[in-house]
Amino acid sequence: MPKQFLRVRGARQNNLKHLDLDLPLGELIVVTGVSGSGKSSLAFDTLYAEGQRRYVETFSPYARQFLDRMDAPGVDRIEGIPPAIAIDQTNPVRTSRSTVGTMTELNDHLKLLYARATQLFCRGCAAPVRKDTPDSIADALFRHASACDEPPRALITFAIDVPENFSNDEVEGLLAAQGYTRLHRRAGRRI
Repeated sequence: MPKQFLRVRGARQNNLKHLDLDLPLGELIVVTGVSGSGKSSLAFDTLYAEGQRRYVETFSPYARQFLDRMDAPGVDRIEGIPPAIAIDQTNPVRTSRSTVGTMTELNDHLKLLYARATQLFCRGCAAPVRKDTPDSIADALFRHASACDEPPRALITFAIDVPENFSNDEVEGLLAAQGYTRLHRRAGRRI
């Protein structure tokens, strides 16, 4: 699959001077530079503004009246831009434990990203951890059992509290009607 790019041509917002740029989509990109080099002009005033503006244009005219709309940025052309959101610093309160991630609430978004975009591996055996369902567990057990020479069987155990007004024979009859074939009685207890 060919790599896709967000293409910016002739960006001249604020202090940008006819900047041409190709940014790969689907990757984390960090914009750094000295003060006044155009980081915010590129990230917020150009890319975010255009992504947000195009996203808002997809709504009906009625819905658009309730949304904040940004002006079109100073740029000749932007291609391949997805809908955009911006995470801004919302809490100016700083503590000794504050970081850029906690102050901008970026940590919350990164937790969601890493929870969905990563692969978990077992610490003990380094095998990938997969999400199991009762059906997938039963299938794996029967596959394992069928590798043996005997037909696959499963033994499922659970305790039953028998009400005082039921006899052992009545409970055995009810369980047999549900398909249970064996009962094990603990010493000194009913069923």
